[in-house]
Amino acid sequence: MTATVRNQAEASQPAKDRRYAIRINVQIDAELVDQGRRRCPVMLTNLSITGCRFETDFPLRVPAPVTLLIDDIEPIVGELVWADGNVLGCHFTEPLRPTICNRIIRSLRDRADRR
Repeated sequence: MTATVRNQAEASQPAKDRRYAIRINVQIDAELVDQGRRRCPVMLTNLSITGCRFETDFPLRVPAPVTLLIDDIEPIVGELVWADGNVLGCHFTEPLRPTICNRIIRSLRDRADRR
């Protein structure tokens, strides 16, 4: 019965407040490629298998399809879904595979160890 109550409560929340995946706070330098093929630097501030939040000084429109580039990880396709000043949210077209998430986390640990 608890699961049913939780699902009803989640359904009553606005879509932007619902979370379907665990989010990990990160600090990752990355690049975003917009529909016009312009590249802009971004700083990822959180990441989940379904999306990310990032900061950038580059003007971007919402909604818009984008591709996220992180070091040696395969390009991640998504869509910008919200913006609040220079902080934006991106929903990935396909959820990240756990191996990709692990590779990103491992790469963060490797960077921290090198410092």
